[in-house]
Amino acid sequence: MTDMLSSDTISSPVPGGIALRSPESIAFEEAWEAARGANLIPARAELDLRRIAPFARWFAIIEPDPHAVALPFRLTGSGFREFFGHDLTGVDYLTLADPAIRTHAYDCVMECLKAPCGLWQMTPASTEDGRRIAYEYTILPISKAGGAPDHIVIFVNFEAKPLDELPGLRRIEHSTVWHWLDIGRGVPPGSIGTAPF
Repeated sequence: MTDMLSSDTISSPVPGGIALRSPESIAFEEAWEAARGANLIPARAELDLRRIAPFARWFAIIEPDPHAVALPFRLTGSGFREFFGHDLTGVDYLTLADPAIRTHAYDCVMECLKAPCGLWQMTPASTEDGRRIAYEYTILPISKAGGAPDHIVIFVNFEAKPLDELPGLRRIEHSTVWHWLDIGRGVPPGSIGTAPF
């Protein structure tokens, strides 16, 4: 694996209760690595369902709009439907985020396609009942049909699994910790720190 956060770093705690880079996040990247084989990124059809199955509940595919600041979901696992109470297919992820971070969140996803590279982050969300839930994003680029990267896959790992209750989400907040993942072509400037989304 070529990521910049190795399994040696997963024991350092961060606010919200999740240690840096969980074993699940690393396993998700390994499944992505297996799908790409000798290619820089995998095509969507190359994602091995047997290897992705452990992540399927909290797995999503987003197709960034290259002409507008929008990150519409194209596929979401059952966990998203349970959490939000409806299917997110076609919903713009950015409508769920703090308006102050939407443009920068979009720009970071576009950097994942341009470099290409991955992104790992710890992100809190506020719920309708006033609680905060910390969760981990692992984001990696794919291509719809085997060409240049034009989609991202996401695995969301919650701090408490399974959630005893599925609280209504009020807003996705600013990430508390983030890091680019080097998949072989380098990464944009910036490293571990506070991310814009």
